Amino acid sequence: MDSKIVEAIEEAVSEAGQPVGLARKMSRWFDAVSSGNEDVASKQDAYRHLELLYAEATLVGTVHAASEADGAISDDAKEE
Repeated sequence: MDSKIVEAIEEAVSEAGQPVGLARKMSRWFDAVSSGNEDVASKQDAYRHLELLYAEATLVGTVHAASEADGAISDDAKEE
C-alpha cells in the first residue's frame, strides 16, 4: 500500500484522538484488501475487521471526561 495512504490514515486517526493501534489495524486491513488477501465483498471478513476496529476505538469525550474526573488533566487542557 502506498506510504501516503498509511500516513493519511495515521494523521486522521491522530487528529480524531484515537489510539495509534487503530491506525495500524486500519492500515493492515486496507493493505490486505489492496493486495488481494481479503475479499472486499466478504461480509464475514468485514464484520471481523470492524469488530477489531470497534474494540480499538475509543470515545474521545469519554477518555477526556474520565481523565478530568481523576484530576489528570491540567487546567490548560480543560480550556480546549
